[in-house]
Amino acid sequence: MPPGDLPRIGFVGVGKMGAPMARRLLAAGYQVTAYDTRPEAVAEVCRHGAGAADSGAAAAAGTDVVITMLPDPPAVERAVYETDGLGQAMRGGQVLIEMTSSHPYTTRRVAADLVRTGVRVLDAPVSGGVRGAVEGTLCIMVGGPADLLEACRPILERLGRHIVHVGDAPGDGDVAKTINNLLSAATTWSVAEALALGTRAGLAPARLFDAVNHSTGRSHTTEFKIPQYMLPRRFTSGFTVGQYLKDLNICLDLADKLSVPMLLSTMLRQIWAIAAAEGMADLDHTALVQLAERWAGSDRDS
Repeated sequence: MPPGDLPRIGFVGVGKMGAPMARRLLAAGYQVTAYDTRPEAVAEVCRHGAGAADSGAAAAAGTDVVITMLPDPPAVERAVYETDGLGQAMRGGQVLIEMTSSHPYTTRRVAADLVRTGVRVLDAPVSGGVRGAVEGTLCIMVGGPADLLEACRPILERLGRHIVHVGDAPGDGDVAKTINNLLSAATTWSVAEALALGTRAGLAPARLFDAVNHSTGRSHTTEFKIPQYMLPRRFTSGFTVGQYLKDLNICLDLADKLSVPMLLSTMLRQIWAIAAAEGMADLDHTALVQLAERWAGSDRDS
């Protein structure tokens, strides 16, 4: 990246997460060229000053850094390897910051292929949801060389509050992210079951979780998701059941490849898969409480 001047950025994937991230970079004075498979998504960030590209290759042309924020590992592979993709356009001296919650093996393959052309790669998946992307309070889990992280830190600091260097190789960030989302999914479901049980037993949910939040059972889910989303039935956290299921599949595939037994996690994935099969895949993940309540016979929405 050139010293002094702000690096020029190509941003591939300007959906629910990528769009507010791109807007934050634009507000900080970065020149951003955006590409998404949906022209309307590109048009939205262009209204905030971004340039428009009609392919990943065009977004990367003439830039110093390319950021990808895509839905899943297959989308990353398409962005890199398809005709007019990043793999055809990126050259020595450019940097790829791959911020998708992707599979570590996908990230490692992409990094290995791009490094051969002189491109340097960080993976930097995030936690914090749409609200964190809008407010710039994301936790960013970075895998890659420490010197490259330091060179890219000014960009990442516009996007997140906590930048954690979890490992020295691309893909290490994805390992950390998939473990984080495993723990988050487990907590979400256990809290949903607890809420269903407490309601069935006759407790007022707000009083129950007031007690929990002053005790050892408290968690981000009890302290934040319960009052913000689950109790008021305002299921708008910005992360769907299907997205969590994708991350659970990545986690358990990684565990299989490393021969690590994941007994509780396997059962957890089955629950989220059942929810998706029952038509909840596109619903906000906090709506999963409705499934637990229905199974418990304590459905508060009926």
